[in-house]
Amino acid sequence: MKATYQQHQDQHQHIIPQLIEECNDEHDLDRRIEMLYHINSMLAKQHQLKIPSLITNAYINTALYRIEETFCLL
Repeated sequence: MKATYQQHQDQHQHIIPQLIEECNDEHDLDRRIEMLYHINSMLAKQHQLKIPSLITNAYINTALYRIEETFCLL
């Protein structure tokens, strides 16, 4: 079971940077919010952000930056 978890995490290592890039390129705020929630859900619980109820483009940019910085350190 541990190997399966590791394989799952390895897959995310390739997908998350791509999703972050796609979210950065997206212009529709509602779509960006959906993408941010999806990216956040793919992170290990200890790395997930606590996303506020009011989300702005500025918050999304900051959140994506934080995820990217944390993810690159793993």
